[in-house]
Amino acid sequence: MRYRTRLCVDFNVLGENFSFLKTLVPKNEILFMVKANAYGHGMVPIVQYANKVLGIKEFGVATIEEGAYLRDSLSNCEFEVYVFSDIQLDLGVNWNIYRSRRITPVLSRLEDLKTFLENRSYNHIPLVLKYNTGMNRLGISDKDLEKSIGLLKKYNRTHISHLMSHFSSSFLSINKVKKTNNQFRVFKELKKIFRDNGITVEKSSISNSGAIEQKFGLEESHVRPGLILYGPSSLSSDFREKSLWKGKNISSLETTIISTFNVKKGDPLGYGAIPCPEDGLVGIVSIGYGDGFLSSYQGATFSFKGRPARVVGRISMDMAHILFPPSLKNDVHVGETFRIWGEDSSELLDLSDELKRIPYELFCQLSPRIPRVYNLTQ
Repeated sequence: MRYRTRLCVDFNVLGENFSFLKTLVPKNEILFMVKANAYGHGMVPIVQYANKVLGIKEFGVATIEEGAYLRDSLSNCEFEVYVFSDIQLDLGVNWNIYRSRRITPVLSRLEDLKTFLENRSYNHIPLVLKYNTGMNRLGISDKDLEKSIGLLKKYNRTHISHLMSHFSSSFLSINKVKKTNNQFRVFKELKKIFRDNGITVEKSSISNSGAIEQKFGLEESHVRPGLILYGPSSLSSDFREKSLWKGKNISSLETTIISTFNVKKGDPLGYGAIPCPEDGLVGIVSIGYGDGFLSSYQGATFSFKGRPARVVGRISMDMAHILFPPSLKNDVHVGETFRIWGEDSSELLDLSDELKRIPYELFCQLSPRIPRVYNLTQ
């Protein structure tokens, strides 16, 4: 555990992001994606605030283990939990976890639908189906639509609680890239076929962050925001100007300068004795790949007191070298905070573009060694 390196999470900003989200989707219910430890921010505190303060009633996780942990940690809260990918329905003992903890599996394989319908223990669990409309990841194939309808009729199931699909390319311009429009057309056809076969669809969702940012697919009852509620746009840099999203980062990643020394161009730095690229002042910061500050950060540029500072040398498990320009030689001090990203989401987006990584990765790669510090001002 660190003390002088921390991820500061501001619930007030999460509240502001939620308020702005509702201006984009005023008629839709929110299914908030909190998988991967709420994108690295701490699943339990995020869900507790989102549920108790913001009134969000539905949350999505990736695994049955995440769902059980969330339910057990917040047993006094009223919300629904959906498991989206690793549902493990083939393990017979898991029916009791779903039933006793009131967790809902999202069925995305024909085999899982058959298991779900055959096991009477699932009778009181909402039926949630996810279909593949062209992403080719998880989802019951449209070729198996007739078979899935046949199974529903065989077991006298005439009601789908929530019908889902997932856009593959909504991080691109929906007006220019037709894939998203094609997927949405297929999804609407699926709903019609179910209804034509006497099967009601109560709720439906397909819009993820990228689609929400472009106000697409909002005819469905629900939207499923992930990244945007944590702050950044999910759109590719080439299309980011198309985004209607104006959120701020809910987190700031900060570390501490623990040593400084002057360097000349060519001086060796750290493992491998990497030559320093130019004269300046080096600050050693208390963060490394053991914290999720991975080797991909090498060469990354940050702003410190209005001047550029960049990562030089090889990143160690616990430390990294930051090269400051000579003009800052009297303005960098041991014990000062060095910010990697802050509330301005453009900082994180610029960093992710520079590193050729997506913001999801920068958030999720942070290790448990970095404490999450939560702020809420009344």
